[in-house]
Amino acid sequence: MNPPDPSPRTPPVKRSSAACIHCSDRKVRCDKQTPCSTCTRHNVQCIFPPPKTKPLRTKRKWVHIDEFDELENRYEALLREKGIDTTDANQIDVTDPLQYGHPSTSSGSDVSRTNGLFTASDLTVSGSQRTFFKPQLLQGQGGTKLVHNSLWSRVAQEIHDAEDAFEDDSAASSSDGGSPKDDFTYVLGCNAPATASLHPPSQSIDRLWQIFIENVNPLTKIVHVPSLQFAIEKATNNIEHIPKGFEALMFAIYSIAVLSLTEVECKETFGETRAILLSCYVAATKRALFRAKFMSSTSIVTLQALVLHILSIRDDYEPRAVWSLTGVALRVAEGMGMSLDGTLLGLSPFETEIRRRIWWQLRTHDFRAAELSGQAKFRDFEVNETTPKMPANVDDSDLYPAMSQAAVESTRPTQMIWCMVRSAMATFAAGQTAKIAKLRKVAFTSDEYPAMDDLERKDHFIKGVEDMLETKYLRFCDPSQPLQLMALVGGRTATNLVRFMAHHPRRWAYQDHVSASERQFVWGIATRLLEQYNMMQTDLHLRRFAWHVPYFIQWHAVIHVLDTLRTDPLHLEAQSAWRLIDTLFENNLGVLLSVNRPIVAAVGNLCLKAFTVREDVLKKKQRVPSEPPEYITKLRKQREAAKVRRAEETLASQTRDQLSSQNGLRTADAPFVTQPQQHLLSKQQVSAFPGNARSEDDAFWLSDTLDDGSSADGAVDMMSLYTDAILVQDYSLGTPGNDAIDWERWDTWFGHLDPLRPTIAPQQERRISIQSLVSR
Repeated sequence: MNPPDPSPRTPPVKRSSAACIHCSDRKVRCDKQTPCSTCTRHNVQCIFPPPKTKPLRTKRKWVHIDEFDELENRYEALLREKGIDTTDANQIDVTDPLQYGHPSTSSGSDVSRTNGLFTASDLTVSGSQRTFFKPQLLQGQGGTKLVHNSLWSRVAQEIHDAEDAFEDDSAASSSDGGSPKDDFTYVLGCNAPATASLHPPSQSIDRLWQIFIENVNPLTKIVHVPSLQFAIEKATNNIEHIPKGFEALMFAIYSIAVLSLTEVECKETFGETRAILLSCYVAATKRALFRAKFMSSTSIVTLQALVLHILSIRDDYEPRAVWSLTGVALRVAEGMGMSLDGTLLGLSPFETEIRRRIWWQLRTHDFRAAELSGQAKFRDFEVNETTPKMPANVDDSDLYPAMSQAAVESTRPTQMIWCMVRSAMATFAAGQTAKIAKLRKVAFTSDEYPAMDDLERKDHFIKGVEDMLETKYLRFCDPSQPLQLMALVGGRTATNLVRFMAHHPRRWAYQDHVSASERQFVWGIATRLLEQYNMMQTDLHLRRFAWHVPYFIQWHAVIHVLDTLRTDPLHLEAQSAWRLIDTLFENNLGVLLSVNRPIVAAVGNLCLKAFTVREDVLKKKQRVPSEPPEYITKLRKQREAAKVRRAEETLASQTRDQLSSQNGLRTADAPFVTQPQQHLLSKQQVSAFPGNARSEDDAFWLSDTLDDGSSADGAVDMMSLYTDAILVQDYSLGTPGNDAIDWERWDTWFGHLDPLRPTIAPQQERRISIQSLVSR
């Protein structure tokens, strides 16, 4: 038997996987012995950091709302096993409501849902009480702010407590004449002097307010007239002491009230021209919105002022600018929680209804603004259980701030009839778009609708639109009532527009043969659209609503009618069609003679071409054509002036080229077309949409060519150069070698795109793409 080992055996030392603290601080290599050689050499204690343990990763589990009751019963059973009575709330430790955004509740109706789902990690259960994050509103002197994430919800109380102090500091910094950091002059292009002196006399304020009530409010419905009436009277009597946001609302009301009047009415009522009054009040509205800090404001009144301001400038401003400003208004509204229904936020029935009206007015306006900017009409539009419900079909008299329950909706037309028809159309279209996308299992936009070949599905959609509008709204309208007549004509126009888009003539480019009956059918729809459109501007009963119509000119129908008159000048209905065109131009002369928008310039070209062809045909048949109307004469003068400007610029460009060559500057080998020559391209070059044509800014930073031919102020209005190019050229009618209209090219002008920029895809590629989408 071996004797026992007297010395105890030392367990092996496990080497650390990390360097010791001393070596790590010195950033030297550690041999990871205990102690390491470096620490031994420096005679310091060798200490290794403790091993790191990886945290357990918990998988984020999504729990469907239908499974909630099962989870609740299981948790209650576990609590009862521990001796906790789940029916006694006093035994349960209630979590601080601000930690999760709202107090715990045992009512399933108060559960916050997102598309029917919530996360298990967002849920805390204590007995029968359930707490998880829910959006909440912080209300204070500054207005209403939406808190919609867990980070902000944890400091919500601190924000609310400190809000008054912040508001006081902000007010002090802006009232002492200094420029605040949130300076919005870059959006509105104005400074912010005192605006009290810009208000009209009290009698004019009362008159403008009444005009707003009669002409504007029935089509917008974003203010509550009974409650606002008293506030307007109070402000009129104390014009020097009005809150900034309310003053912006007053100026916006002045602006849009003047917009709704004719030139004669302005002079008779206020003794001044419409243009001067409108310019004055629009500028005052900008200043007032600046002073109210509209981009960071959480005031409903300031948002109402911004919406009315957008509606008052939309006809005169560049469509993309209007669309961008509408996006600002939508972001302001979302920051105030208007993208969620007020019932989910615990708001009063009155405030919930006002917020719904503002939100739907913004959204429906955004659809048209996007369309005029070349974007999909119903982009990012979804209606679910959290989005604001449609406004209620009730009169303003049925609403009051102290109401405790929502007003009972009427089954008959009310003051909301126009807004109800528009909102119902948008909701129906969004639902159908989502249904088509679900059936095809591919994204679907409103722009693809005209190119679809499934006429059976389209006709079913049209019938659904007509049935919905007729059964819910239009059949109850009384044509003797101006607002109901407006809704009746507008609703019928909307269904005809959907029908026209379903049978859009752009489909003919993809077909070998188009029957005469189909051509006549589309022609009848297009002329009916023009008739209904003209009626909304010329009917005496609808005269006070005519201001709203120019923004909704149905360009596609106008283009098709003019193109048909161009290719078939002796059409059986040519004379009646020209009367419709005459009325359209006479009622919208300012819009249709504007040359700062490519689509307007191109439509003017098409109109002149159709009129000239008709004159030539009548002369050949020895029939004396009638004198050209005023708008034809003005269109021709515009184009003659554009040719003169083009000739002058050509001469100036040649002079600059000669000077450049004398100075030894490189111009011949410039990689891109520089600014002075961009609008001087030949007809063949422009028709081919050259890909090397760039904007002035892009050409400047991408080109190494020196150019001394820029304008004196260093800036050139490129859009005016582009529209001049459209005015003097005859390439805007169709594809080369083909008499058929090229809708691809019209789309670029309709969206105000650079006419020298190539289209996204050739027509043949687009046809293949659309057919492949439809076949899925």
